[in-house]
Amino acid sequence: MQNPAQVQLKGATIGLMNPPYSQGTKVDPEQYELSFIEHLLDSLTTGAKAAVIVPQSSMTGKSKAEKVFKASILKNHTLEGVITCNTNTFYGVGVNPVIAIFTAHEPHDKDHVCKFIDFRNDGHDVRAHIGLVEGDSAKDKKKHLLDVWFGRVEAPSKFCVESTVKPDDEWLHSFYYFNDEIPTDADFEKAIGDYLTFEFSMVMQNREYLFEDAKGGDSDEEAE
Repeated sequence: MQNPAQVQLKGATIGLMNPPYSQGTKVDPEQYELSFIEHLLDSLTTGAKAAVIVPQSSMTGKSKAEKVFKASILKNHTLEGVITCNTNTFYGVGVNPVIAIFTAHEPHDKDHVCKFIDFRNDGHDVRAHIGLVEGDSAKDKKKHLLDVWFGRVEAPSKFCVESTVKPDDEWLHSFYYFNDEIPTDADFEKAIGDYLTFEFSMVMQNREYLFEDAKGGDSDEEAE
């Protein structure tokens, strides 16, 4: 890699990156996607914007090295948000990608609110022998995404969650999202139906003892 300070002299205000995927190891942590992200941010001018498309796993940062990279990134740069993409964006490869957006050389304030968006339903569909193609709703969905990102419209939490972040958080919509919708009658009936199906299956396997306490049956303590 080139020295970030030297690259920064070129005055780049926009950074875009699709780094190598899943190459980082304990032996070679510099190959983690987060390492490439930090290098890009260090190479930009103050206030520059960067957008990177990486696997979801890089935003969870489970390894020790990745946790260090996440903490270092927030110490020196600002995370603006993460957009979870269509799981078929890289059709045939099996990668679940996200787009992470940063502001360079502005330390992340602990009270800064980030946007985490679930954009898996982006209006693109998979067609046999062709791959991912733009559907009729794709342009409208893209416009809605941009309107939400730039604060022109509000969106339910199942689409966008706004939250402060910590280095050890998983920087993903699924981590911050809490389903606060009131279940419908149909949801309730389905849950009851699923439970009864499960109970019947267990009884047929002579495992009805699993439900004795739940139904007020004799416990071991009462039997004594």
